[in-house]
Amino acid sequence: RPSPEQEGQLMLDQIRNSESNGENDDQYKAATENWEHEEWETDSRTGLRLPRFWEPETREAILTMKTINDQPTIFLMIASYRDFQCRETVASAFSRARFPSRIQISVVEQNVEGEDIPCDDPIDGSCVENPSQPLCKYKSQLHIYRMPASEATGPIYARHIGSRLYRGEAFAMQIDAHVTFVRDWDESLLLQWRATGNEMAVLSTYLTDVQNSIDANGHSLRKTRPIMCNSAFEGRPPARYLRHGAQPEEEPAIKDTPMLHPFWAAGFSFARGHFAYRVPYDCCLPFVFMGEEISIGIRAWTHGYDLYAVESSVLFHEYAKMSSRRRKVHMFWEQKRSAADTGHESLKRLTAIIKMAPDVSDYDHTDENKYGLGRVRDVELFYKLFLIDTIHRTSTQLCKFVKTGVMHRAFTPYIQTQLSQGIDYSQLHDFDTAKAIKDELDSHWRPQARHAIKRALEMNQIGWLRNAIDVANRAELKSSDPELLQEAQNTLLMLQKQERLNAR
Repeated sequence: RPSPEQEGQLMLDQIRNSESNGENDDQYKAATENWEHEEWETDSRTGLRLPRFWEPETREAILTMKTINDQPTIFLMIASYRDFQCRETVASAFSRARFPSRIQISVVEQNVEGEDIPCDDPIDGSCVENPSQPLCKYKSQLHIYRMPASEATGPIYARHIGSRLYRGEAFAMQIDAHVTFVRDWDESLLLQWRATGNEMAVLSTYLTDVQNSIDANGHSLRKTRPIMCNSAFEGRPPARYLRHGAQPEEEPAIKDTPMLHPFWAAGFSFARGHFAYRVPYDCCLPFVFMGEEISIGIRAWTHGYDLYAVESSVLFHEYAKMSSRRRKVHMFWEQKRSAADTGHESLKRLTAIIKMAPDVSDYDHTDENKYGLGRVRDVELFYKLFLIDTIHRTSTQLCKFVKTGVMHRAFTPYIQTQLSQGIDYSQLHDFDTAKAIKDELDSHWRPQARHAIKRALEMNQIGWLRNAIDVANRAELKSSDPELLQEAQNTLLMLQKQERLNAR
């Protein structure tokens, strides 16, 4: 006879494996209460009761493709801090999925009770008045961990709790609480993931703003998408970390497949479920806002995962600077303004664990093995290939290597498809990324820049010269053709001076 713990888990699994139509609410509630009672533990640091991490019954179970009605299941995790759009995001995910019955949404909600809108609060009347709206129709597939906003210590801890809510779904996805999905987003992501031919593929990139991105029928209006290649060190020594900046958004250089890139984004990630199991969010990084992305990205890479920018965007972000209703959003540090020192100690742990701060040893080592690097790849190879100097805390911009498809074409031939493993980087120890960038500059960027400069000099117009000089700077023409670039700059200055004189 199964134990009460097993009975609760079996009941929960049975309900999760049935198509939810709102009829199993009482049954689901009973299963959840049992599961909560048997499967939770107390966090000794915060005193909060947390769900225990899911563990597969066998080693092979982690690779099992769990399905509902023959459709692979998707675990969708959202961390929300006092975000009024959380319920809109949840409703969008359910309403625009082709197969909503396979979606399990887990939200870590950090609200002020009585002030903030709950993530499961129906949008269009009550569930009695309008039971067909997404937040009512699929409520048995929405699981919310609620904690007071006063207990919040940043997105990493919230997502740590969220990663504990994973229960063996085939795919694991992570998003922000203020995004909008396109129609059939679930099927599109699965098709794109399969197109990589890589069991260890993680689709992750920064998101385009929602403005002018989705038509009235829920279809994307964009042909471009961001790809991640632009990063630089920031922060207070010794815990300086690599932060990703604004990323180029262009039409993909390679069609019909996601493109390989070196970095990971917290606002959108989609991978096989074992990603959530093998690379859980760290328990012990309070008051860190920037830094989580390079931590998860490097840990994932050392565990054997490969990071890709999607070919086609399936969700869009509502950025505060572009949205009048998000101008005054709440931030987690609003009630703990004296936490700067705690955040710095956390960054020491974060950077030391991923060996980005080799000179730091006095950091919190709690559960370092669980939240540390993987054993599939050596992190030092990551730093070598992607031109990151951890001693001097300097980095090289990689966009000419990444967005052009050079990285993708050079590395993807080593995907170990037959072994259900990612790229075999043991074959790439001697790869020279700096030379690859120089070769790309010499073969494509600089010839185009020279042509643009010569054409602009012939036209002898300010606009032409400005554009040509911009192209030349991006091609780093100063190092190969300084005289030609100087001629263009001098001509531009002369024309601008003449323009000012004529205006008098």
